[in-house]
Amino acid sequence: MRTKELRVYLEGKPIGTLREDKNGKHSFLYDQGTKGQLSLSMPRQLEPWTGKPVEAYIDGVLPDDRTMRQRIGRLYDVSTNNPFALLASIGLDCAGGVQFVSSENLNLLEKAEMLQPISEKEIGIRLTDLAKDAPTTWQGPNEHWSLNGAQGKIALRQKNNQWFEALGAAVTTHILKPGVSQLHEQAFDEYICMKTLEKLDVSVSESTFQSFSGTPAIISTRWDRRQRVDADGQTHITRIHQEDLCQAMSYMTRQKYQSDGGPSANSIIDFLHANAFAETDILQFAIGLMLNFLIGGTDAHAKNYAILEPVGEAPRFAPFYDIASIFAYDARGDRKGERKMAMSIGGEYHYERIGLRHWLRLCQDTKLDAELVAALLKHYAEILPDAFADAAKAALADAAGLDIAPESRTTPNGSSAGERQELVNRIGAGIKRQCDAVLGW
Repeated sequence: MRTKELRVYLEGKPIGTLREDKNGKHSFLYDQGTKGQLSLSMPRQLEPWTGKPVEAYIDGVLPDDRTMRQRIGRLYDVSTNNPFALLASIGLDCAGGVQFVSSENLNLLEKAEMLQPISEKEIGIRLTDLAKDAPTTWQGPNEHWSLNGAQGKIALRQKNNQWFEALGAAVTTHILKPGVSQLHEQAFDEYICMKTLEKLDVSVSESTFQSFSGTPAIISTRWDRRQRVDADGQTHITRIHQEDLCQAMSYMTRQKYQSDGGPSANSIIDFLHANAFAETDILQFAIGLMLNFLIGGTDAHAKNYAILEPVGEAPRFAPFYDIASIFAYDARGDRKGERKMAMSIGGEYHYERIGLRHWLRLCQDTKLDAELVAALLKHYAEILPDAFADAAKAALADAAGLDIAPESRTTPNGSSAGERQELVNRIGAGIKRQCDAVLGW
C-alpha cells in the first residue's frame, strides 16, 4: 500500500504535506520557503514531524463525539477510526486557517466560492436531526467542513441576511448549535452565559439566539474568520489560524479533562510562559478560570480554550466560547458532592471545596500575581450577579416570541418563555450563592 498524502494549506496558502504510511502512521513536513506554522507543538523544522504532536493535532481538528465521526464516515464511506480518511473527506473548511486537501480536491481551491441558499426550515431539519441524534443530514453531500468539539453543530455562511451552505472549499462564517439534547434549554443557557461575560467587557465569541422551525439554537459568529474588502469594493471572507490548547500542547481529545491526563491550569500557564505569551494573555486565561468558577462553568476543559495564530503575527489568546452554567440543572445545590471543575484549582477539583487558599496556591505554583488574582475574584463576585441580571433581561427579550408548544416541539430542547425564565432563575440563584461565598472569604 502506497503512502497517502494530503496537501496542507494555511490561511489560503500551501504550508506542507500530511502523510499516512502503510502502517497508518502519520507525519507532517513543512514546505521550505513558506510562512506560518501548523501548531505551536510543531515549530518549523527541516525534518518531518511524527508521533504525538501530529496525531493530537489532526485528532483535534475532528469532532470530539464518536457519533459525529461515525456520521461523517457513513456519509463519505470511510473508516470512522481513521482521522486521515475523515480529513480527506471534510478537511476543506476546518477550525482556524488550516485546510487538508486531497489531490482530487486541489481544483476546488481555484474555483469561485460555491454557496447554495438554505432555508430556515431546512436548517431546522438539520438541527433537529442533531438534537435527536439521527444519522442523516448532519452535513450535506457537497459540504467539506469539519468542526471540533463535543456538541452537535453545523457551519454555514451568512451573506446579506441569507443563510448558505458552503460547498467545496467555501468559507463558513457561523456555527449553529441546538444544544445538548439531554439538558433542557441548554442552548439558551450557553447564550445567556456568553451575554453575561459580554457585560463584563470580557472577550467572548459573538452570539445570537434563534429558533429554526421549532428548533432553538445558539448562533456563534466565527472569530477565526475576518472580512476583507478588495479594491473593487467586494467583500471576501478569509481564514485566521487557531488551535485549541489540547492541540497546542499535544494532547489527544480523549485527554481534554485534567483528570483524564490532560492539561491542568498549572501546565497551561507554564506553557504560555514558555511560549512567550504576553502577560495580558496569561491573565486572560486566569480570568477565564475565575469566571467559570463563579458562573458554574464546570466543563471548561482544555479544548474550550484556544489560541489565535495569524500568520506573521504573535499568537494570542482567543475569545472565550462554549461557556454554560451547571446551576441551571442543580438549582438548590443538591449535587454539591458530585460537582467538579474540569481543571483543579490549587490541587482541588471539588467545586464547593475550592477556597481562597487554593487560588493562592495556584498563584504560588504558577507565579501569578496573588494579590491581583484575589482582587479580581472579589471584583467579579461583586459585579457578576448584576451583569447576569442585565444579560438575562436582554436575552429573554431577544427570545420573546420563540415559544414552542409541547405538542409541536421537534427536539427535547423545546422552548417556552416560562421555561427560559425558570432557567434564568436557577442560574441567577446559583451565581448569587457562589459570589456570596467568595465575598465571604
